[in-house]
Amino acid sequence: MTRRETKPFGSAGRVLVAVAVLLAAVLAAVPATARAQVGIARGTVCSLEVEKCPAEGQGFHLALVARMDAAGKLTAVPALEDAVTETGIDPATFSEATDAQTLSAAASSYLGYVASGKGSFDEKDATVAGGKASFAGLEPGMYLLTADPATVGGSTYTALPNLVIVSRVDGSTYATDCQVEAKFEVRPAETQHNRVTKLWQGDSASTRPQSVQVAIYNGDQLYQEVTLDASNNWTFAWDGEGNWSVREKDVPAGYTCSVLMTRGDSESGQDGMDFTLTNTAPTGKHENPRTPGSISNTGDPTSPVVPAALLCAGGVLVLLGLAGRRREEGRA
Repeated sequence: MTRRETKPFGSAGRVLVAVAVLLAAVLAAVPATARAQVGIARGTVCSLEVEKCPAEGQGFHLALVARMDAAGKLTAVPALEDAVTETGIDPATFSEATDAQTLSAAASSYLGYVASGKGSFDEKDATVAGGKASFAGLEPGMYLLTADPATVGGSTYTALPNLVIVSRVDGSTYATDCQVEAKFEVRPAETQHNRVTKLWQGDSASTRPQSVQVAIYNGDQLYQEVTLDASNNWTFAWDGEGNWSVREKDVPAGYTCSVLMTRGDSESGQDGMDFTLTNTAPTGKHENPRTPGSISNTGDPTSPVVPAALLCAGGVLVLLGLAGRRREEGRA
C-alpha cells in the first residue's frame, strides 16, 4: 500500500485563507446597528436637561412633534400633518444622525404651526434654575425646543428654536436621560425691528397668487395677521421684543413653504427677527437647495457591501476550483 504524502498548503490554500480573512474583516466592519437592532421598551420615559442657561428664571418650552416607535423611527403627530404637507419636511426622514443645521432649519419652519396649534402638541414648560432647565416624563420622540427672550443686566438672551430627539442611541442601547446645550444670541437690550418677507421660487409672476396671508405670533398668542403682495413688496415690518414666529395661512396648491429665521444687527438697522418665507413650486425648473431632513442612511442592514464581498469571494473560489481541476487533469 502506497502512503499518500501530506504536503503543506500550496498557493491555492494560501488564497483560501486570504479569502476567509477578507470575509471576516468585511463582516466585522458592518455597523452594529445592522447586525442587532436595539428596541425601545413600551412605556419608556425620558428626561431632557437644557444646560448652560445664563438667565435665571427664563422660560423654556417643549412641544412633541413626532413620536418614536420601538425601532427608533419617527412619525409626525396628527397636529403636525399640515406642516408636513405644506413645508415638505417630514420627521420620518430624521434620526440621531441628522445634522444640527438641518434640524435648526426644520425647527424654523415648524415654529409657526406649533404656535398656532397650542394645546395640540403635548407641550411642557420649564424655568431655568441654577443654569439649567429640566423636563421630565417625556415619551420617546422629537420635540421642538423654544425659549422666551430674557433680559439680564442690560443684555437680552434669545434662544433660536431647535429640534431635539429623545431617547438617544448610546452604543447598543438607548439613553433616556438626555442633555442639550442651550445656544443663545446675546445683544444689548433695545427696541427690536422685526420683518417678514415672502419669496417665490421655481415659478413665474404670472402664475403665482396675487397675495398671501401671514399670521404673526408672540409665543402662542396671535399678534397680527398681515397681507403680503406686490403693493408692499411682499414685506411687513413691526417693532417690539417677543418670542416671535410666523406661519403662512393656506399655502397655495402646488407649493411648499419653508421658513428661514435669522437675527439682524443694529448696524444694518435690522436688529430684530427677520423671517423669510419661501414658496417653492416643486415642478419648476430650478436647482433645488438641500432639502431639510435629507440625511445619509447609516447602519443599513441591506448595505451592498456584504453581498458584493461575498460575490467576489465566491468568484475566487470558483476560479480556484477550475485551476485545481486542470492541474489534476494534467497529472492524469
